[in-house]
Amino acid sequence: MRTHYWAFGLTVLLLTGGVLVAEAATQQFHCKGGGTFTDGVETNIDTNGDGVSATVDQGAEVCNTGNAIFQEEVEWIPQTAVSADCPAGTTLELRITPTNGGQHRAVFTDTDTGDQVFGQTTSAIECFNESTLKFTGHGQGIIVGGTGKNTGASGTFTSHFTGSYRQFGFKNGVFGGFGQYTFTANGTLILLDDPITGQ
Repeated sequence: MRTHYWAFGLTVLLLTGGVLVAEAATQQFHCKGGGTFTDGVETNIDTNGDGVSATVDQGAEVCNTGNAIFQEEVEWIPQTAVSADCPAGTTLELRITPTNGGQHRAVFTDTDTGDQVFGQTTSAIECFNESTLKFTGHGQGIIVGGTGKNTGASGTFTSHFTGSYRQFGFKNGVFGGFGQYTFTANGTLILLDDPITGQ
């Protein structure tokens, strides 16, 4: 297997969605949710220039502040060796760091209002076991704006996720797969008092 092509697209940390219905200027949120991903689909998003496209995935989440659907794209960077940060049985470690070229962006859309929150992972780790086709990981990120009442929103979040591949294969040496994941997320959303004036 050529690990260069393992471009997992799970919700790495997305988990700001449910905060979309926050009433207060600052709101603590807790979310749980799940999604699906398909690796091996050409997106032409390759921000680190390694020749492998970012993966796109989607899902839904339920939070103490409301419900949201989300879509995200992510570029994981395979590591040359598995570190002690991953559990026993891990055969492939992937990371997103501020300096390794990995990246993640997400948009969460409130299912009641349509207002959106924009999220961005700043660091994350994913640990994959090739014999079981399961993975686990965690990360942290920031909120970088939104639409409607979330215009100018900021904040931070952490998340933990686990998932598995349901099917996979290769075409012309490129890996492709379909899978699922679930996650939990916690964080703080800071809203502007008046999104129109920015105050």
